[in-house]
Amino acid sequence: MDEFLAKLTNLSYEFLGVIVPGIIAALFLGMWWAALGPIAPLWSFEFFPHLALNNVSRIVEPLSLKTGIGVAVPGLVIAYFLGHILLWIARSGEPDECATESTWRRVRSSLVFRIPKPPRSFDEDLQPLYDAVQAKFAIGDSVLPWTQFYPVVKSYLSKNLTYSLVATYQNKYTLHRSITAAAAGLFWFNAVGAVGGGITWYLAGVAPRWGLLVMFALLAVVLVLCFSSSYMYHWKMFGNTIITEAYSIIYGPDGQPKQ
Repeated sequence: MDEFLAKLTNLSYEFLGVIVPGIIAALFLGMWWAALGPIAPLWSFEFFPHLALNNVSRIVEPLSLKTGIGVAVPGLVIAYFLGHILLWIARSGEPDECATESTWRRVRSSLVFRIPKPPRSFDEDLQPLYDAVQAKFAIGDSVLPWTQFYPVVKSYLSKNLTYSLVATYQNKYTLHRSITAAAAGLFWFNAVGAVGGGITWYLAGVAPRWGLLVMFALLAVVLVLCFSSSYMYHWKMFGNTIITEAYSIIYGPDGQPKQ
């Protein structure tokens, strides 16, 4: 049963941390394609048609179960690889104390794909609990730094705790961080669409859907604003949960260490 739950946890990470962000990224690309309007076939040398509601309905309506599966499987594969690309890009951020206090700094850093992390991996109020748990996992007189401490304690929790919120918060911060990166990509795609659309309109007289480009760019900024903040919150909750759950297992209600 424990092995089955461990496999489910791994699958939940792959689904929420990779596949779902990949699907969202594919959706954002579809939105950008729609916003390009009539310049999409011009830029792609007629490879991508002009995407409109009537075009979508003509594509979707003839799909049968067999052809639908034939489209869904490669779509899922594309989403999987897009999700891994987002995961790789989103990890590049560094701890930034100023970003926790300045919304503008956090959004600006996220828009250039340097999604900031909190300067601390857990709340300062939990420092006494962290010190107590850390002492139990020390090697002689040397305590483990956080980068060694959290994977060791996470493994300890998986073996000694029936139900843990650690994986939940890890999945959440991974998902929200990748959505932030996808939204930043949406912003820049629409910015390129606006600039390139202006040039195309000047040279060829073909213009994109300006309203959609502006609306999607503003939506991207709002998504970056919200999900970068949520990512930082769940990042800390991940560390908080590791410490509090480990403390609850190691130390009994009477405050004495369990043997």
